[in-house]
Amino acid sequence: MYKRILLLGDSQTQRGGVPHGWVNLLANQYCRQLDITNRGLSGYNTRWTVERLRDIVPAVPAYHYDLAVVWFGCNDAVVKGVTAQHVPQQEYSRNLTQIVWKLVECVGIQPNNLLVLTPPCVDEVMLKEAFPDSRTNEIMREYADLALIVARDRGCESADLFSLFSKHAPEGLFTDGLHLSKRGHELVAEVVTRFLSHRVAETLPIPDWKDCNES
Repeated sequence: MYKRILLLGDSQTQRGGVPHGWVNLLANQYCRQLDITNRGLSGYNTRWTVERLRDIVPAVPAYHYDLAVVWFGCNDAVVKGVTAQHVPQQEYSRNLTQIVWKLVECVGIQPNNLLVLTPPCVDEVMLKEAFPDSRTNEIMREYADLALIVARDRGCESADLFSLFSKHAPEGLFTDGLHLSKRGHELVAEVVTRFLSHRVAETLPIPDWKDCNES
């Protein structure tokens, strides 16, 4: 009947549930076609996610998921020593691979139905006030490249948000240099919508009221 999608990530995913957020935009667009589960974990990196995977995605999931979006890296890429969130690049790649493996092998999501989003660029000027010395675009680019490699090696779909956000940077994509503005959320929603466009049928599982017979 209704397809199910699991969204797994950090605060960029959790905050997607705000009224103008990318998850909420998808929920409104696909409310008659798709059940969405938001497992955004604000502040989390891939290490802490892997440690709690059995709680996030049990060995016998309560629901069958057809699709997934995985979005980590913004916290892993914190400059070492600034916060405990930093995860070295090799470990980030290994952890992200394990997360994808869990969703494919244990949950049963086909690799081509799993979308890996890279961390976006940041606004380094805005970051100086909100999160001083925490992230640089040079480092964020490196983690974005690793996410693309993991997706390629596992046969998953991917979207390079670092390049996309860099291209649209003048549009004001952040509220604090890291977290997304209304326009930033719209960009992510557009990317995920393209991923879903050939995977979610336009036909409504339950017909429109105009197609119902009169009693």
